[in-house]
Amino acid sequence: MAGGADAVATLNPAVRALVGQPILTVVGTKRGDGSLQLNPAWFEFADGYFWLNSNRWRTWPKNVQRDGDITLAFIDASEPFRWASIRGRLADVIPDPNHEFIDGLARRYTGRAFRELRPGEERITLKIEPVSVTGEMI
Repeated sequence: MAGGADAVATLNPAVRALVGQPILTVVGTKRGDGSLQLNPAWFEFADGYFWLNSNRWRTWPKNVQRDGDITLAFIDASEPFRWASIRGRLADVIPDPNHEFIDGLARRYTGRAFRELRPGEERITLKIEPVSVTGEMI
């Protein structure tokens, strides 16, 4: 398990309601040169963890695997000044060779299975443990 000794954060009911919506999260990671990288992503919050999926070769999952740290930002589409920022740490990386997890995320967001994988594409699921929660109107 990567990350520091920070305690696991508990999400209050308002934050749980926000992250229960099929909205995108903005994933914040740190590149090797120290600059920030921001990427939109599908996610699921279940069992006290945030679950994300990506192509293994993308930069943001590599950043998370290197540092163990990630920040997730959520904005309520109906009330843009209602938002939450969750700092997390990597708890696990799980291969998704049969693209079962990404298919589930795609159904959550689009109502259908994920696209066909490209030749050589390898999907991974990142299990993120929430460490701290900040926000506005939450």
